[in-house]
Amino acid sequence: MGKIQIPEALAAHLINLPSLTVGNILLGFISFVRLIHLHPHDHAHISRKLALYMAGRSFYYLYLSPLRHYPGPKLWAVSRLPWNRVNMKGRITWKIRELHERYGPVVRVAPDELSYTSSAAWRKIYGQRKPEFPKALDGRGIAPAHIDGRKTLMTEDQDRHARLRRAINPAFSDRALREQECYFQGHSDTLVKQLRKQSRLGAVDMSNWYNLLAFDIVSDLAFGTPAGCLTNADQPWIRIISSRASAYVWVQLAVQYGVLGLLAWFTPRRVTEARRKHMALTEAKVRQRVEAENPGRDFMSYILGNETERLSNIELVMLAGTFIVAGSGTTAGGLSGLTYLMLRNPAAYDRLRREVRGAFRTEGEISMVAAQKCAYLRACLDETMRVYPPTPGSLPRWVPGEGEMIEDRWVPGGYAVAVNQFAAGHSEHNFHRAGEFIPERWLELPPGSEFADDDRAAVQPFSYGQRVCIGRSMAYAEMSLAMAKLLWHFDFELDDPADDWWIKQGTYIMWEKVPLMIKLRPREDLDTAA
Repeated sequence: MGKIQIPEALAAHLINLPSLTVGNILLGFISFVRLIHLHPHDHAHISRKLALYMAGRSFYYLYLSPLRHYPGPKLWAVSRLPWNRVNMKGRITWKIRELHERYGPVVRVAPDELSYTSSAAWRKIYGQRKPEFPKALDGRGIAPAHIDGRKTLMTEDQDRHARLRRAINPAFSDRALREQECYFQGHSDTLVKQLRKQSRLGAVDMSNWYNLLAFDIVSDLAFGTPAGCLTNADQPWIRIISSRASAYVWVQLAVQYGVLGLLAWFTPRRVTEARRKHMALTEAKVRQRVEAENPGRDFMSYILGNETERLSNIELVMLAGTFIVAGSGTTAGGLSGLTYLMLRNPAAYDRLRREVRGAFRTEGEISMVAAQKCAYLRACLDETMRVYPPTPGSLPRWVPGEGEMIEDRWVPGGYAVAVNQFAAGHSEHNFHRAGEFIPERWLELPPGSEFADDDRAAVQPFSYGQRVCIGRSMAYAEMSLAMAKLLWHFDFELDDPADDWWIKQGTYIMWEKVPLMIKLRPREDLDTAA
């Protein structure tokens, strides 16, 4: 079939047609109804014009767009509506993985967006500094540009982001982590005590308990006072954040089509109240912490003591809000994922349990440093991050300037590109036996190992480059300590071995919180072991 030749005048006209978006379709429909009202006997003529517009725009995206040669479903190439439809159902993570399995390592997932799965794409899109690929904050990614008119650490431009990072770096140093261990130890011990009581009553929802643990820890670190979730789960913070999660897809949709202000008219009152209360609680706790006379060694002690970079009160509030949401969701999700995946793979669970109990004769020996020396525990966490990444979707960036070479192909400036976390971790192009949970692939491999060609760098659960998550080391330390203590104290068993816990989860930026019912049995040999 020969190449289609389009007259330049027609091509220019098609390029200048308005985008096929919900907003423009709505405006077009209103205009269509108005025209019918004004010209009641000319329906056929008006319908032909509307059909010509739709056909012309679709023709441009399919045959003239710079992305026309990239594989992907045709409907997704002509409109963002299919992407949004799947996203609203919470199934976008699964769908993008399916598209990569069908079309390969690079897929066109929207008229102006490409999805990648390789480590080379991570290095190029997220690692390049000059020029930086700026974040796409038009609703397709993790956050809008503003929250109530205020930017966050995740949405600031390159220079202001660098300033905020300099201000908070001391709070996430190795020294700070050592000085903060008492917070992690204390709350992990409280979790063990609570689970001893609850396990006598039957199976427990470990997804919920991990969430309570993570929230108490990050609250203590951010504000110097625990939220008290482990001893009283009915806390306003938990209810507020939980009520916001699934509503976020509506925010994404509204930002994409420029109707965020209009969304307020249709947003349920409980959602707007949750956002307002979240900000009010954060502001109150930050104010209380700043005014404290004898604070402990929490995040704020390092940030407020940083003489080089001084932050305003509103910057402290926005940072604290980010710490609470990101800090609790990542570790809770990681612990839930590891618990489920290891119990679905008995050999891995047995090896991990034996490693932990062999490494520590008494509970007092379990420290953050010691737990992180457990090689198989770290391998299990890394494999969990591959199979069940806490933020499983994409973090889109704009191609800067005139364009860039990505995967040896030129992509013009102004188009969105991203690596999809979930699809990258599950790609057979990157990992041998990608659909299986095999922690051994992360250990030192013997010569001739079947996993020798795995592209480990294709997994970046905390992102990559200068915007990599600053709490990465803290998250691994927290997960290692908590899991080591739990495996030392309890034997685990899935309440329903046939339950496909993770497959039924939706994704709303992070994984949907669904119950993970586990039977816990205190170790029978614990008195002897102690």
